[in-house]
Amino acid sequence: MSTAHRVVVTGMGALSPLGRGVDALWSGLLAGRSGIRRLEGLDLTGQEVDFGGQVPNFDPSDILEAKQIKRLDRFSHLAIAASVEALTSAGLPARLSDELALGTATIIGSGLGGATTLFEQALNYGEKGAGRVSPFLIPGAIGNMAAGEVAIHVNAQGPSFGPVRACATAGHAIGEAYETIRRGDAERALAGGAEAALHPVVIAGFNNMRALSRSGSSAAGGDPAAASRPFDSARDGFVMSEGAGVLLLERLDLALARGATPLAEIVGYGAAADAQHITLPAPGGYGAVRAARRALEKAGRTGGDIDHVNAHATSTLIGDISEARALKSMFGEALPRVAVSSTKALTGHGLSLAGAMESAFCCLALRNGFVPGNAHLTRPDPECAGLNLPRTTEDRAPRIA
Repeated sequence: MSTAHRVVVTGMGALSPLGRGVDALWSGLLAGRSGIRRLEGLDLTGQEVDFGGQVPNFDPSDILEAKQIKRLDRFSHLAIAASVEALTSAGLPARLSDELALGTATIIGSGLGGATTLFEQALNYGEKGAGRVSPFLIPGAIGNMAAGEVAIHVNAQGPSFGPVRACATAGHAIGEAYETIRRGDAERALAGGAEAALHPVVIAGFNNMRALSRSGSSAAGGDPAAASRPFDSARDGFVMSEGAGVLLLERLDLALARGATPLAEIVGYGAAADAQHITLPAPGGYGAVRAARRALEKAGRTGGDIDHVNAHATSTLIGDISEARALKSMFGEALPRVAVSSTKALTGHGLSLAGAMESAFCCLALRNGFVPGNAHLTRPDPECAGLNLPRTTEDRAPRIA
């Protein structure tokens, strides 16, 4: 019976409303700079929401040929760019070969996949007929194509799939990649999420669910940059954004053998469903508590060992309260010493990619010794009483996040 392998993070790649690359993401976060602004290039006539988080000035032509750019949906462009950065930052080639190729998995999820491609081709069908629908509709739109296209681009020939679990998608991708390496089914993995669903139809759908913030809209005369307010009493919904986040996970022994420097070690992963409602969490965040306790159990840790939490907190009325209650259940008397940050105040909510972005933030916090602040938090919701919510970046030197 084989011993489970230890798994470390050796590379990261990211594209977000704060810019292209992990350095742009981290520096923007530490500076308290928001990436939320008025949306460009979209016909939002009649919409109540006209702001969000677009990846600025992204041109994939430095990694993709013109015909590839045309054939692929934007979410795949973003996933490939983040994956190439993750590989190169880890000291690996952007195109794998031999044993490196055979041992590398690609586990990258997307919640809405190629939504823009799907809607554009549906409109094309309605206006011009079936003969004008692109033959690239299906491979452009299906959600696992981020993982598939990354595998093709970097020649990764290990397990390849794209989990779909709404906002938990990238978290699952990283967790399942961790388990895949632990049990010996791959030696390393590109894992994370990609989303590019800033389309008028999707925006209208979320808005009609009453999920989006409207406080930063032109009609309200608000400031888009300050619309995302996790844990704040004045929050009124999440701000939708796009991007990609990919981590390179490796077996510890192989990473050290090739001279790589681990950024962090993954020591536990847990998953659960509260079987409660299609959008609302169970009272007290029961499902989240079960998942977190499972991760701690597998890691051989307790809530008292944790220094820092990057919270999911999206700035929704019920979600943030549910998470606050879950954190109280998790940490009990240790709660005051656990620094809790929601970075979505500056990046917006990237839907399926959220877990990858926040995993990267955890790695950076552990590596650099800084805990990000909670921007736009002026009057915490009373339900958050007892949570340690730093307002600005703090020198904390966390060990376990």
